[in-house]
Amino acid sequence: MKTLYQSLIDYDMALLKAIAECRAIAISPLNQAEAVKQLTETLLSPATIAITLTDLTEAELEALQFLWQYKGQAESGRFSQQFGTIRPMGAARLERERPWQTPENGAEGLWYKGFIYKAFQVTDHGSVEMVYIPKDLLPLLKLHHLEPATDIFTMPSLPSPPTIINVEGRWRENIFSLLVSLQTKVIRWPLTKGEELDDLAAGLLSPLAVTLPTQIEIPFLLHLAKQAELIRVQQGQLKPNREVVKLWLQADEKQQIQFFQHLWRTDGTWNDLAHVGGLVPPTVGWQNDPVATRAKILGHLAKLTPGHWVSLDDFVTTIRRFDPNFQRPDGDYNSWYIQHEHGDFLMGFANWERVEGQLLRYQITHLLAWLGVVDLGVASPKDKPQSFRVTPSGQLFLSNLTATPPPIFSWRNAEKVDVPLRVGTNFQVHVPAKCNLYDRFQLARCANLDRRGHDQTSYYLTPVSISRALQNGITIEQITAFLTRASHQQVPHQVLETLQTWAARQGSARLEQVFLLHLKTPDVVHELRQHAMLAPLLGETISPTTILVAAQYAPQVQRLLTELGYVR
Repeated sequence: MKTLYQSLIDYDMALLKAIAECRAIAISPLNQAEAVKQLTETLLSPATIAITLTDLTEAELEALQFLWQYKGQAESGRFSQQFGTIRPMGAARLERERPWQTPENGAEGLWYKGFIYKAFQVTDHGSVEMVYIPKDLLPLLKLHHLEPATDIFTMPSLPSPPTIINVEGRWRENIFSLLVSLQTKVIRWPLTKGEELDDLAAGLLSPLAVTLPTQIEIPFLLHLAKQAELIRVQQGQLKPNREVVKLWLQADEKQQIQFFQHLWRTDGTWNDLAHVGGLVPPTVGWQNDPVATRAKILGHLAKLTPGHWVSLDDFVTTIRRFDPNFQRPDGDYNSWYIQHEHGDFLMGFANWERVEGQLLRYQITHLLAWLGVVDLGVASPKDKPQSFRVTPSGQLFLSNLTATPPPIFSWRNAEKVDVPLRVGTNFQVHVPAKCNLYDRFQLARCANLDRRGHDQTSYYLTPVSISRALQNGITIEQITAFLTRASHQQVPHQVLETLQTWAARQGSARLEQVFLLHLKTPDVVHELRQHAMLAPLLGETISPTTILVAAQYAPQVQRLLTELGYVR
């Protein structure tokens, strides 16, 4: 930033005189340059500073303290949102209204007291107007006990909520369920809101809260799974990418989860703001930066004490106070043209809570909870989340926000966890929580899910599940060999024998819909069998006067019999 002299040199005489009068400084310059020099010397006087600081209003002192905490500068939009706008005035209006005598807010008071100035600064987001304290004035304020707070983002901890929504392992389990569904069902793409969506939702864990239906989680799951190359679109259907799926399933549990956490953190193709319920951003002529926005939010979350419960409302309020422009570095609240779902435009800082506030709540109660970064607290299962805490997995993620994990297909040295399955004589298969996820995936192809628990998950081998596996091209020899290996050769002999019996039944029965054609005498049966057009349409003769007719041929047989005079 500029020095005080550099800041004043561009001021006209009217504004220089206004500052001098506000600070009770007598200047009698011959020209503007002399006035700047004289005013600079006086404004940098420690004695003058000390006197003026004691006369600051509470609003002025709060605004000055805010800038000091941010090393003497802040975006103009952000500063004015919190401390007020400095009214632009020309020489005539300054002389007429004399605003330094009755400033409208703390910002305007500091402006005419010569503590703050404006200048444009080039940032990663372009040229941004800044409000600043001159760099030679800033260190002089320290002498007068204007110290920065030790942590401006400190938030009080809350007691544990009545109901805790624990997210441990949720993302891993739901990605696994998604892959199983795509392996065993036909899911068309693009996904509709009908049967395919319901099929995928049925396999996921229960919603985090009553107010968060499971279906809204599916687009996010599918998006990151596609970004990770776990799934691909093939001939209008979603299909698992088998080689990549195998590598992910065989990886360490922490690696599986952290990969997706960092993938979302760096993914600019998923726009969080576009998925906030109730908001309708414009589809053209507008662009935000979801990656930079996440970086700001995650940086604030990293300041929280791990494991301590924090009020969601307090977190949002604190962000509004200390970093309201976390997704709008230029502080522009009038050009995004975001609408509410009911049609009204959410323009201006007055709608901060309805846009920025809702985005913060969406990220915490949806995305970060799904990804296992935060647990949620509710008064009861029917209520909306009111508090949250950073999980151990979340703390590991937040402590390394610069990590960029390699793609899954480069995980060639993943160590396979070898915890055995337990196959019971009742055909129930118990899968311990530490079991290799790849083995569980193989099991899910030939068994039906029974129950998911914290310590283990159970499946049942049934005639239907074995038939499904056989129809998908898996042989009974592959099934029995897998169960034998994955259980460490502990499959009961009678289970293996029964599986062979179920497989042998495959295709041994067929159910068809037919019609019965009843005839008066066996001679009529013989006549119909000799007819060139009717004979190919007739099925098996099950009695001297009864013939089976397949359902698809019944209309043609009816028409021919009518034309030939056999029926009225």
